[in-house]
Amino acid sequence: MEAARKHRQQAHHLPSIETHDPDYRRLRYCRYADDFALAFIGPKEEAEEIKQQLRTFLLEALKLNLSEEKTLVTHARSQAAKFLGYEITTLQSNSKHYRDKNGRKNRRINGNIGLRVPPTVVQEKCKRYLQKNRPMHRAELLNESDYTIVATYQLEYRGIVNYYRMAYNLHTLHQLKWVMEISLAKTLARKHQISVAKVYQKYKANLDIQGKSYKGLQVTVPREGKKPLVATWGGIPLIWEVNASIEDPTQTRWGSRSELEKRLLAQVCEHCGATRMTEQIEVHVRRFGGRDRAHQMVRELMEGSLYTPLTLPSKEDGDQSMWGRPRRGKSPIF
Repeated sequence: MEAARKHRQQAHHLPSIETHDPDYRRLRYCRYADDFALAFIGPKEEAEEIKQQLRTFLLEALKLNLSEEKTLVTHARSQAAKFLGYEITTLQSNSKHYRDKNGRKNRRINGNIGLRVPPTVVQEKCKRYLQKNRPMHRAELLNESDYTIVATYQLEYRGIVNYYRMAYNLHTLHQLKWVMEISLAKTLARKHQISVAKVYQKYKANLDIQGKSYKGLQVTVPREGKKPLVATWGGIPLIWEVNASIEDPTQTRWGSRSELEKRLLAQVCEHCGATRMTEQIEVHVRRFGGRDRAHQMVRELMEGSLYTPLTLPSKEDGDQSMWGRPRRGKSPIF
């Protein structure tokens, strides 16, 4: 019995198929937009010949030059080929087993193609939420509602996870999740001028996803006569799905107005509370400039007869509170 066990252990280190057949060739082609990849099984000399034929065809038929920096011949077992943000390798692990219908153990992944998240991707994605290698708040979101802030972080994180759903090392995105969560908590803390611990006390929630419970943050906005708006952070399992769908659903674009347009069309002055039913509307201008739709609407509104423009004191008048960056915790006044 001991000898049989040793023989089985030795057999697990031997390939189950012929890996050095001199006459075996396979070529696969994958293209997305102007990026393409060729998977070739055969000698390296023939791979270089295929590359030269591609260079000649692109130059003579399409008048295009093949990029030498991006067009590489890579051995997938010892290195990784980069394509569409993924690293492509050949998997090899004699310790990964599964039981067949007869109860026998078989090696599971040897020789299969694997996709993985490059370490540089995790580092680059984290940079947006870091300052001096520490998670920091995002100043551009301080004037948004809590619902918008949480939903923004969740959408950004979900998009990255879903894109790399087919990577076998998807769990490495835990680092990105931690950085983004601390940045989110600090953004809410800076907005409300409270500590990060109080943010967790206020918004912490247990999220039930596919029968499992996850800790996260949740913001609920009640609405009269409608279901409340709920924005959550977390609850996205980092589970490898090799057969994940890669189809991008078509999103229907609705012609809804932006938050600024709704505020301007509400006919209520946010500075003095005047309404169209009581007196003339006043438009209080903090500063002009820019070419976007927001500033264009302000200019159009001020040109109307119903609006009396009122400019707040300038820097020379001594009032510095309304100039430069928006005041912490307060929305800019238009």
